[in-house]
Amino acid sequence: MTPVASTDLNPFVIQGYAELEAGNIQTALESFDKALQADQSDIPALLGQARIYSGQQRHEDAFHSYDSIVQIHPRHSEAWSGRGLAAFGLEDFDTALSSFIQATADQPVNGFIYESLAWIRMCRGEFNEAAETAKTATLMYNREGEKSLYPLLIAYFSYLEAGNVEDAKRTLNYAIKNNSGRKWPAPVINYLAGRIDAKTLIGFVTELAEETEAHTYIGLYLRAQGDLEKSEKHLEWVRLKGDSRVFEYTLARALNLRNRVALSN
Repeated sequence: MTPVASTDLNPFVIQGYAELEAGNIQTALESFDKALQADQSDIPALLGQARIYSGQQRHEDAFHSYDSIVQIHPRHSEAWSGRGLAAFGLEDFDTALSSFIQATADQPVNGFIYESLAWIRMCRGEFNEAAETAKTATLMYNREGEKSLYPLLIAYFSYLEAGNVEDAKRTLNYAIKNNSGRKWPAPVINYLAGRIDAKTLIGFVTELAEETEAHTYIGLYLRAQGDLEKSEKHLEWVRLKGDSRVFEYTLARALNLRNRVALSN
């Protein structure tokens, strides 16, 4: 992990990145703070600080650090993306959306940026837009020589939420054709295809992040089937026990709230 290019880095910035590489997070943060005491507009120091805050899930602090960078350097794609992720963590979906749109200015071919935009649009209830953005994310990943099933999952569930069953089926069929092996999230595709049940799907998880995703996708599937009570149980599990580092956690929280409103009515 390196700072942005510079020919005259503050010694504290150099020390900060060295400490960060060594895994000494608190010492690195102290070094970046010292650099910023000398120059509040030191972008490499702000970037190092922001990366640490992001890793610590200190969303508000990360947002302010990334926001300081884009005020100085308005075309800093990483800072716009980081600002968007921090806003997403704060569940400020409007700011998250505008931040990631800004990030596309200097990185128009970036699968992660478009996947992030798709997640945000799902949280905003813009399901048709989310599906189209997810399709773009798949194209971008392909251009980058990468493969990811997540944009296909976003598109599938977005189409279902929008009532577009035919496009949802086509997306799932495409995902099935491109789903090889047992590597996560491959079991999710098998669950949606009816090859395994929910209990078996959860049996494939190896860490909290995957368990969070599994409960979210089960909840989304049950929601699409109209079983809001069972859906709510899975989404509530995510809200109470899920891993906040994954996109599905925040999506589950957003949809869990909508489920509660629907059930109360």
